[in-house]
Formats: sequence, C-alpha cells, structure tokens
Amino acid sequence: MKKSKIYIELCALVIALIALWQAITVIFDIPSYYLPSPVEFFTYFSQFLQTGKLASHISTTLYEVFIGTFWGIVVGMVLGYFIAKSKVLEHLLMPLLLIMQISPKISIAPLFILWFGLGLTSKVALVILVVSFPIMIAESSALKKINSGYTELMNIWHANKWQVFTRVELPCACHEVISGIKIAVTQAITSAVIGEMMGAKAGLGYLLTNGAEMYDLNMILSSIFLLSLLG
Repeated sequence: MKKSKIYIELCALVIALIALWQAITVIFDIPSYYLPSPVEFFTYFSQFLQTGKLASHISTTLYEVFIGTFWGIVVGMVLGYFIAKSKVLEHLLMPLLLIMQISPKISIAPLFILWFGLGLTSKVALVILVVSFPIMIAESSALKKINSGYTELMNIWHANKWQVFTRVELPCACHEVISGIKIAVTQAITSAVIGEMMGAKAGLGYLLTNGAEMYDLNMILSSIFLLSLLG
C-alpha cells in the first residue's frame, strides 16, 4: 500500500509539473525556440524516436556505461586488494589516484580523447577511472577492518591465499564493496556523458552538444529526459 501510494503521488506530481509547464508557455506566450511546450516536445520526441536514430545514441551511451562499469569494478577490486595488502603500493599509488579523482573529469576527458580517439574507448576508459576509485577505497578499508583472528584460524587450517580470500576476506568486504558499486554506478553515466560532450561521434552527450550548437532545445530536452530515465 505504501509503495502504491508513493507511485500515485509521484505520477500526480509529474502530471502537475507538465500541466504547469504547458500553462507557463501558453500564458506568457513563450516562443518554442526559447522553451517548447510539453505538446511540442513530446511530439518531437516521438518522431525522433521513430526514426531509429535516437536508439543508436542510447545504445552507445549504455554500452559505454555497462562495459566501463564492469571493468571499473574489476580494476577497483584488484587495486583495493593489493593496496590493502601492501603498504608500499598504498603509499605509491594513493597520492596519484587521489589527484586523478580530485581533478574535474571535464579536464581529464580531453586527455583520454587525445590518447584513445573519439570512439568508444576513450569514454569507457573515463568510466573505468571514475568507477574503480570508490570500489577500491571501499574494499581496501573493509579488508583492513577484518578481525585478524579469522585469518589466523584459516592459517591454522593450512588454507591457501585463495581460500582465505573467498572464505573470509570477500564475504567480510562484500557489504562495503556493494556500497561502493552503488556510488560508482551513479557516477558512471555522468562520466560517459562528459566524455561524449568533449568529443564523440554518437551518444546522448553528443546529442546535448549538437543540440546546443544548433540551438535545438527539443534535442537538448530529449537528451536530458533520456539521461534522467537511464540514471
């Protein structure tokens, strides 16, 4: 009942906002090139969707997000494990990784485009960079918190490193790693779009830039609408 009530309230809010949007465009006679009405926007959106061009841009962005997130999780978990196990690696890598994370992604994107080109590789690399960091931090901190008694018990049983990892370390770190993945996934779409806006041949970020260059508000709103749904 509570969930259905939330959905009803959400639908009512969306309908109210669309009605307000329509009323503002009609009452103040706002030109469509400045702010299209909901009717004009959804007509444009449906026609754009029927052409099939929009689907290719959606699939491009989703591909970058999914592939980048997958490899970002792998890279983050590998780095997190070795940083937790080696003080030397932690002291060498952490300052560099922190600098890369602190730097705005919009400033790093041109470097990736110069190195990997305008294709999918540069966007996937940017997503990997963004996704791997929170997972690495989550896993390394979780592994450091594990009670030493567990590992000592596994040593008494003559367990190898793989058994210690799968039976003790991974289950203990699982909760924090999943929390890191939740944070990383929300940032993956943002980083993919930033990469596309800096230079791309397709994708929703490319549509945003293209719409801004042509002063096509319907194209910009279509991209924002789809990115909101995907997010």
